[in-house]
Amino acid sequence: MCVGRIIKWSLVALVVCLILSKLDIKTSIYHAKDNSIEIKFPQWQAEKPWFYLYWTPGTFTLTPPPVEEDPL
Repeated sequence: MCVGRIIKWSLVALVVCLILSKLDIKTSIYHAKDNSIEIKFPQWQAEKPWFYLYWTPGTFTLTPPPVEEDPL
């Protein structure tokens, strides 16, 4: 019974984290290379997220790309 509670609360925590994240999902049924998933957690810190995930077929990264500074 304890394992059931752990699984239940883990799923609840996962759903809450996904709600608080910025999700960018792009799909294509014609070209596999056009499919991608980008997750930034939390969404209010998109420039410096606590957790970052980017996936495309053949690419998986957990580090965000460097932010380019806007020249004035």
